[in-house]
Amino acid sequence: MYHVFGTCLTVSILYFISLCFCRTGFYSISLHRKIWNSILAITLLFVALAGVFMALQINYKWNIPFIKQLIKWHVEIGVGSTLICIFHFSWHLPYFRNIFSVSQTPAQTINTVQIKQESIISSLLVTGFTTTAVQVLLVREMMNITGGYELITGVFLGSWLISSSAGAVIAGKSGLNDIRKLSLIFSITPCISLLLMLLFSRFFLERGETPSFLVSMIFTLIVLLPFCLVSGFFFIKLLSCARQSYEITPGKSYSTETIGAAIAGISVSVLASGILNNYQLFLLITLLSLAFTLLTFYIEEKRKKLILKIFFTVIISLVIIFDPDILFRQVLLHGLKVTDTMDTPYGNITKGSYAHEAVIYYNHRLLAYNYDAIEREEDIHYAMLQRANPENVIIISGNLGSYLAEIEKYHVKGITFLERDPELVKNAREGIRDIPKNLTIENEDAFRYIREKGKQADAIILLLAPPSTLSLNRFYTREFFADVKMRLRQGGVFMCSPCPGDDYLNRESLNLCSSVYNSLAKVFRFVKPVHGQKLYFIASDEEVSVAFCSLAAKRGIKNIYVSPDYLEDDLTEAKSEEILSAMIPGARQNSEAFPVAAFHFQAYNLSRNMNEKYPAMVLLVLIFALPAFSVRRKNILMYFSASALAGFEIIMLLALQLTAGNMYQMTGLFFAAMMAGLAAGSGSKLKLPDGISMRIQALFLVFYYAVIGIFFSQLLEIKHSCPVILIIILTTLLPSFITGHLFREISNSASEKSGPSSVYSADLAGSALGFILVSGILVPLLGIKASLFFLSIMIFTGFLFGANRNKS
Repeated sequence: MYHVFGTCLTVSILYFISLCFCRTGFYSISLHRKIWNSILAITLLFVALAGVFMALQINYKWNIPFIKQLIKWHVEIGVGSTLICIFHFSWHLPYFRNIFSVSQTPAQTINTVQIKQESIISSLLVTGFTTTAVQVLLVREMMNITGGYELITGVFLGSWLISSSAGAVIAGKSGLNDIRKLSLIFSITPCISLLLMLLFSRFFLERGETPSFLVSMIFTLIVLLPFCLVSGFFFIKLLSCARQSYEITPGKSYSTETIGAAIAGISVSVLASGILNNYQLFLLITLLSLAFTLLTFYIEEKRKKLILKIFFTVIISLVIIFDPDILFRQVLLHGLKVTDTMDTPYGNITKGSYAHEAVIYYNHRLLAYNYDAIEREEDIHYAMLQRANPENVIIISGNLGSYLAEIEKYHVKGITFLERDPELVKNAREGIRDIPKNLTIENEDAFRYIREKGKQADAIILLLAPPSTLSLNRFYTREFFADVKMRLRQGGVFMCSPCPGDDYLNRESLNLCSSVYNSLAKVFRFVKPVHGQKLYFIASDEEVSVAFCSLAAKRGIKNIYVSPDYLEDDLTEAKSEEILSAMIPGARQNSEAFPVAAFHFQAYNLSRNMNEKYPAMVLLVLIFALPAFSVRRKNILMYFSASALAGFEIIMLLALQLTAGNMYQMTGLFFAAMMAGLAAGSGSKLKLPDGISMRIQALFLVFYYAVIGIFFSQLLEIKHSCPVILIIILTTLLPSFITGHLFREISNSASEKSGPSSVYSADLAGSALGFILVSGILVPLLGIKASLFFLSIMIFTGFLFGANRNKS
C-alpha cells in the first residue's frame, strides 16, 4: 500500500515548519531554499536511479532482489519530491514573471528588545525544565511506538541532541535576537512535534505495528526536529543575551539551564509514577511554558496578568480533571475502541475492545485477549508437564488471569507471580474473580527477587519479552540462570523464550539463540529447545522430555492445544533435535559483563528488513558520525568528553539494573545527580594554574574511566542494594562535574559571536554519538569493561587533538 496522503501531509507540514522558521528570522530565505533544493536533488536522484533499476529489470530480466522494496520507495519519495517541486515552482513564479527585470531584496532587519536580567535567568531555568520534561515524555511514547530496543533508544537521544546541535549552529549565524518572539515559538513547538508523531503513527503504521529500524530512524528525526531545533537555537540566544547584556558567563547560563533540567527530571519521575498520564503531563508542561512566556514578555498590566492566570488555571484544571490520554490513545491505536488508559513508571496499559472482544495493550503491544489457548498452554504446560506433582511454581510476568486456570490443573500448593509494574499487578488481581489462597502476587523486580529472597520452587517460568534491551538482557544471562538454579528444588525445571518462533532461523537468530542456549547449558545439565509460537528453552539438572502428548496423558492433564489433537510427539522431538543441531557451540555466552544477546537481537531485528539494512546504516553514519568532522579543533575535547559522559551514563544505568533491579525512582535520582554535577561544574569558579587546567581535567577523566573499568566486576558483586545505589550515584557526580567545568572553560575562552554556539553544538553532537555507540554497539559487542576503557581512549583522543588548542 502506498501512503500518498500521509506522505503529502508529512512533507507539507515539514515544509510549512521550515517556512515559518524562515519567516520568523531563524535563518534566511536563501538557507531555506538551499535546504529544500538539497532535499529535492537527493530525492530526484534516488527516483532517477530507481527508475533505471526498474528499466533494467523489465527490459533485460535482471534479477534484482530488492526491486519490490525499491518500487515502494520510488513511489513514496516520488510523491514527496513532486510536492516539493510544486512548492518551489510557486516560490519562483515572480522570477518567471520578471525574468527580464532586475530586483534587489532588502536586507532583513531584526530588532532586539532589552530583556531584564531576572527574565533571562528565569527563561534559562524554564528552558532547561521544559526541554528535559518534553524529552522524557516523548521518549516514553516513541519507545512505545518503535519497539524500545537499545539502538532505537540511542537513535532517539542522538536525534534529539543532533537536532539541538543544528539549532545551536544556526543560532550562531542568525541575526534573530528577539527573545520575546523566540520564547513564544519555543513554547509552541512541543505541540508541533506531538502533532507530527500522531500523524505519522496514524497514516504510516498499523495498530500495534513495530516499524523497521530505518522507518523508526526517519520517524524519530522528523518528529523531534521542530522542537529540538528551536530549543538549541533559543538556548544559544539566551546565553548570548545574558553574556552581552549582563556579563553572565556561558558556563553560568549552562549551569542555570541544567538546574532546570535536573528539577524536571525529578518532577517528571514523581508525577509520571502513576499520578498523571503522559499526554496529560505533556499538555500541562506546554501550557505552563506558554503561560510563563506570556506573563514574562507580553503582558504587563496587572489586571490582564490576573485574567491570564485565571484562564490558564481553568485550562490546566480541565486537563487534570478530563484526562485527554484516552483521545490520544484512540488516535494511536486506531480501530480499537479505547475505554481506559494508564501510564506507569514502566509502561502504558490501554484497555479497549476490538470487534466486541475485550483486549489489553501494554506499550502498544497486545498483552491479553480471549481465546488465547495456544499461547497460554504453551507458556505453562511445556514446563509443568516435566515433573509429576509439582508443588510450587514461580511465574515471571505475563497474563496471570489467563495462566491461572492452566496452573491449577496440577493442584500445586503455591503459585508466586512476579510483576514489576504495579498497574499490571492491580489488573491481574481485578481479572481474577476468586483469588486462590495458594496465590502470592509480588510487585518486585524479578531479577532482584530471584537473587535475594526467592522461595524454593519446582518450576520457574520466565515469560518476559526476548532480550531486546540491556534491561531485559539481564534475565537471559548466565548469572541469572545460576540464581534461578539456586531457587529450584532437586530436579526443578526452568523455562524461558528468548527467541521468536520463526520456522526458519537465519544467521542472526541463530546467534541470538545460541548465546542464550550456551549460557543455559553452562548452568544446567539438560537443555532442550521447543518450537511453538515462540522458541522455548526448557532446562533442568534431570532429563527433559518434549513428548508432551504422552506426558499429558500420563499425568491426567486435559488441554485444548497441548494434546494429541494438535501435536505429535515424534514431530515435536524431530523439530527439537533439528534446532538443537543448529545451535553454534562456540557462540559467546550471554553474561552481565558481555550482554551479547541484546546485540544479536538488534542484528536480528535489522535482518528482518534486509533491503533497508544498509541504507539504515548509511543514514546512521551520516547523521551521527559525520558531524564529528564539522567540530572545530578547539572543541574536540568538549566533543569527546560529552560523548564519554553519555556512554558512562548508559553503563552506570545498566549497573544499577544489574545490582539493584529496575527501580524507576532510583533512575530519576541518577539522572538528577548527573545534571547536578553538570550544573555545579559549569557554574563553578574553580581555577587551576594557567596552561594546564584542561589538560589535567582531561587526563583525570582518562584515568577515572579506566579505574572504574578495572573495578567494575567488584561493583556487580555487591549484593545489597543501598550501598550499590549510593556508589553508582556518587561515581557519576565527578565526571559530570568535570565535563561541566570543561564546558565552562572552553566556552568562556571562545569568541562572543559564535564561540558558545559551537561549543554547545560540539557538546550535543558528542553526546549523541556516545549514546548510540555505547548502548547499541560497544556494550553488547565488547562488554562493559572494554567499553569503559574505550571511554578513556575517547577522552585521550580529545586530549591529543584538542587540549593543545585550549591552553589559555
